[in-house]
Amino acid sequence: MIEFYELTDEEEIPFRCDVNMELSESAPQPERSWLLWLFVKASDPAEEGFVRFREELANKLQTELDAVFAGSLSKEGWIELYFYAPDAKRFENLSSEVMSAHGGFAYERGASRDTKWEMYLERLYPDAYALLRIQNRHTLEALEEAGDDHTIAREVEHYLFFQTKSALERVVSSLSSHGFSLKEEVGDNESDYAYGAVLVKTEPVTPEQVEETTAVLFDAALEQHGYYEGWSTVLAQ
Repeated sequence: MIEFYELTDEEEIPFRCDVNMELSESAPQPERSWLLWLFVKASDPAEEGFVRFREELANKLQTELDAVFAGSLSKEGWIELYFYAPDAKRFENLSSEVMSAHGGFAYERGASRDTKWEMYLERLYPDAYALLRIQNRHTLEALEEAGDDHTIAREVEHYLFFQTKSALERVVSSLSSHGFSLKEEVGDNESDYAYGAVLVKTEPVTPEQVEETTAVLFDAALEQHGYYEGWSTVLAQ
């Protein structure tokens, strides 16, 4: 499954990353130790024509080289495509063939050994904050498909879990100043994070508000060595 997220880099330049999430279960793959990369001059990785090009390139490299698509980075008018393969032979010819079939691109291209899959694990695969953004987007998309008006304020539930009762209580107390109230405590004796809390706050669920709110909760849980599981709400129309 290809997921995407958007962040800014160390220089505050925005970028988008599309990543093959399924590879995380088997990374690194010793049999695919070569990183193949193709940078093309293009601005929108979601544009229909570019998606067709990416999929055709991925299929071609998989069929001919047993390569897998790892992901792409899109920034400042360039899209960087990354693949892992058993070797780099014929990569130049095959990628040129697909590019020519799609009208050609300005491009840069190369290959290098990456036995530990550092490109995938350290640069492409989402960190905890990016995973939170992906989760938020999915929830918002589900609400939107059901006809939700994100601008309408309503009660939103948030779920947090901790290893100790005292950690839970500290977070609940600290978040009260941000407008959150405790709806109920939940327990899971079979988990290392046995102490859970359902916090509620009434507010709209616009993307901007959701990002701000969930970041506050994520950081608060992390400070007490807990984790933030996500949120849910009722449909507002």
